[in-house]
Order: sequence, then structure tokens, then C-alpha cells
Amino acid sequence: MCFSLEVSISTFIVSWGISIYLLNKGLVKWKKQNVIFLMIFSTIQIADAILWYNNMEHNNINYIITSYVIPLILSLQLVYNIFVRNNNKNQLITILTIIFIIYTFYRFNGYSKSLCNNNLSSPIWGSKEIELWELVLFAIVAIYPEYDVILFTFTYFFLIKIVVGGAYGSLWCAIGNILALYYLFTY
Repeated sequence: MCFSLEVSISTFIVSWGISIYLLNKGLVKWKKQNVIFLMIFSTIQIADAILWYNNMEHNNINYIITSYVIPLILSLQLVYNIFVRNNNKNQLITILTIIFIIYTFYRFNGYSKSLCNNNLSSPIWGSKEIELWELVLFAIVAIYPEYDVILFTFTYFFLIKIVVGGAYGSLWCAIGNILALYYLFTY
């Protein structure tokens, strides 16, 4: 959903604003964990906002945001979901998580560029479109065991492919605002 600097900042403010409001309501533990995960998830909007502000120029700012900040935020999503929300104690899952995190930093090393073939332009992190298998695997690991959210996310990915033609990594941040609104009305 990061079509511009303004949209990136707005989506961050909406997600974080709703999250802060909900955290002050005295939620039960699992709802509070969902809201904290949402905050980590929607922090990617700030990274995209910086890329937009920088006009996706091929410079140190783009490189640092793309190669370090974005993989760090994505890795925090995995770590929080696996070790906090799901309280993982399985050594194999821990090793696979570490491999996935290393792969994330390797995968996004480089510069971001804009997908500019339509009005729904969005950053392509690392100058190479995320493969569908990478996105599906990441979504499962980051969202498990929220099966309804996983199903919604997969449906959303396919709609992105049909409507926009790519830039999945950035566009799926719209899910952050959808989740924020869902949590606002159900929590």
C-alpha cells in the first residue's frame, strides 16, 4: 500500500495509532501480543516512507534501508511470532528461523526501486521482485497459527498480482491497516 511518501506515513500512523489505543485498553495476553506484532509489522511503512522521500535514488540511504532496516523489521516479525507468540522451544524451528533470517538479509541486500508500470507504484525491495514462494513461506512463518489471516493474506497476494503486477513486499503492508481496523472493532 506504499504508493507514495504520504500513503506510507499515513498507513503507519493509522496502524500505530490504533495499536497504541488498543494497548491502553487492558487487553488479554494473546490480544496484546497480536497488537504488538501488528506494530512490528507496520513499522515497515517507515522504511518505505524513507525510500519514497529519497526518491529511490541509488545511494547510501537506499542501500542501508533496503539491506539492513527492511530485513531487520522482517526478521523481528519472525522472531516475535515464533519465540513470543508461539513460545517456540524446538531446536529445529530455531535453526530454521536463523537460516530464514540470514536468507532475508542476503535476499534484500542491494537497492530498492519503484514499480512504475501503473498508478499503484510501490517499492521493490532489493531491486528484484519477491518470488511468490518466498512470500508464501514468509507469511506462513510470520503469521502462524492465525489461519484466517494466512488465508486472507494468500488471497490478497493473488489480487496484488492481478491488479498491480508486483511489489508484493510493500503492498502487503496494507494488511497492517486492515488488521488494525479489524482489531479496533473486535478487541
